[in-house]
Amino acid sequence: MEKGKPPPLFYEMELDELTAWLKARKQPGYRARQIFAWAYQRSATAFSDMTDLPADLREQLAAAYRFGPLPRRAVSENDETTKLLLELVDGQTVECVRIAMDGSYTACVSSQVGCAVKCAFCATGQYKLQRSLTAGEIIQQVVTINTLGARVRNVVFMGMGEPFHNYANVVKAVRRLIQPDAFGMSPRRITISTSGIVPAIHRYAEEGLATELAVSLNASTDEQRRELMPGTARYTLPQLLEACRHFSAAHGGQPVTFAYVLIENVNDSFDDAERVGKLLKGLPHHLNVIPFNEVAHARFKAPVYPRVRAFMQACQRQGLNISLRHSKGGDIDAACGQLRARDAGS
Repeated sequence: MEKGKPPPLFYEMELDELTAWLKARKQPGYRARQIFAWAYQRSATAFSDMTDLPADLREQLAAAYRFGPLPRRAVSENDETTKLLLELVDGQTVECVRIAMDGSYTACVSSQVGCAVKCAFCATGQYKLQRSLTAGEIIQQVVTINTLGARVRNVVFMGMGEPFHNYANVVKAVRRLIQPDAFGMSPRRITISTSGIVPAIHRYAEEGLATELAVSLNASTDEQRRELMPGTARYTLPQLLEACRHFSAAHGGQPVTFAYVLIENVNDSFDDAERVGKLLKGLPHHLNVIPFNEVAHARFKAPVYPRVRAFMQACQRQGLNISLRHSKGGDIDAACGQLRARDAGS
């Protein structure tokens, strides 16, 4: 290890890499699964917590790797939602959220510091992309949330950043989440939310990971989409929907969830509803309509409820599988489009 350089993050390590590390120190291979169980299933916060390991091994691990939850610089919470601002080893900050849902908890994690998609309605889009997170830093957010109490049952990649702009690390993190020796989660309890990076959706369709896929649609025409989501302008709506059909077909007709942020006098007309119906026709889907969360410096407004209801009814007449989603955590800036490090002034 270089002088002054922090030790590597334990959560980057695969089980076979840990087994090899232990073998080099004349430790039995079964110790690797013991350590993984402590790290991922028992939510240990330090190597010293691993009381069934020899003391000298715990000391070697502590000297060789960084471990445990990320430092918290800010915490905001209400009865259903807890937002954490976490400090990474290089001083960058990233946000994650614990959401109470149906008697269990969901972790909303970030994949990047900042975002390059620059969605006009999203607070995170106001910040330039700083860097992508490593797989270990993504996993460490889940670990940190688990230390709050009850373990999470679901993980959604809906925090800061575009997950498919950090494809390799996100996929590696997903594999760790479903790995039986690690978190052991069902793939169906994991959701990857993308702004619509077409080549990555095609690629992900062939990964063999039967997670949920959520796509930010938000527009019924390419012109609207370029205005609202400039970072996706290179892909047309027909190209996006074809990639979604590929994903659905590759997973036995699994529905794709589409998010549609409803913005007054932008994408909330009867014509928009009709066009969305044509776009999604024949594609297994669920459409989540989300009234715009008003954020600082945004030029948009949320529609009044009667207009929201009229749009919903128009979509239903198009035969869409649709629901109205009210974002949780708006009062602590943790709702859809609000995830940002305002508390730290970053």
